[in-house]
Amino acid sequence: MELVDALFHAFGLFYVSVMMGIGALTLMAGRKMDDKKVKTLGVGLFLIGLGDCSHVIGHILADLYGGLAREPIGTPNWADALEALTTAVSVSLATVFFLTIQLYASLSRSGELGNLDKAMIGVTAVAFIASFVNWAYLQANQGLYLKLLKAQGTLAQHPEVLAAMVIAVLAMVAVGYVGCANFLKLVKERMSGADPVTVKRYKYAIWGMLLMVVAVTLVLVHPFLAELKWAMRIVTSLKLITLMVAVSLTYLGIIGPRWFVRRLETS
Repeated sequence: MELVDALFHAFGLFYVSVMMGIGALTLMAGRKMDDKKVKTLGVGLFLIGLGDCSHVIGHILADLYGGLAREPIGTPNWADALEALTTAVSVSLATVFFLTIQLYASLSRSGELGNLDKAMIGVTAVAFIASFVNWAYLQANQGLYLKLLKAQGTLAQHPEVLAAMVIAVLAMVAVGYVGCANFLKLVKERMSGADPVTVKRYKYAIWGMLLMVVAVTLVLVHPFLAELKWAMRIVTSLKLITLMVAVSLTYLGIIGPRWFVRRLETS
């Protein structure tokens, strides 16, 4: 493994530590406040960190032992299959995280789920199914790896591979955009008539969710850059940085830890 690869993977491990850490802090805050919506968001944060952690481990093993990482491309093996499987897990749990943003907004308003929430749960199920059909079944089980098909010039003979990927990614992004839009609408509603410190907190949450929109957009293009190594690394790095900052600002805005609130009070 080259030094650049090692640094890239180390950054990935740092990212998942941040996501799981903030998820754990959000869960703890939700339990302390006995707040269902906060606990829901905390579960989502922890799950996206967990899913991406499995994905990073899959990448590391594939780079070390996988046949598809060789130049020229080699025969796929267990490491390539594991990487594909962890991709399915990562995409599925990321979609769940975006869903929890939507559920947080709905539970904050009415304390119950509406028709839009149920529709987004259905779209999340579609993302789950398409993800595992593509990466777990077609690629890991059937050996129809996208990289291998492109190298062999046989991708056109297996349109189901690209179709399943597109469905999974579009479903994930749809849930992400809807969740972010509803969260932003909620925060803007709550800012009206709020005290100055709370308004400052909500501004952090707004910036966090705007960055989340950027992250969702980067998620949209990320899977289709798999064969462009440097382009994928640049987009992936931007996506991870944007997600970390977005989640951190959102956590500060909606949870408002004591030390943060005191700082706002004195600023």
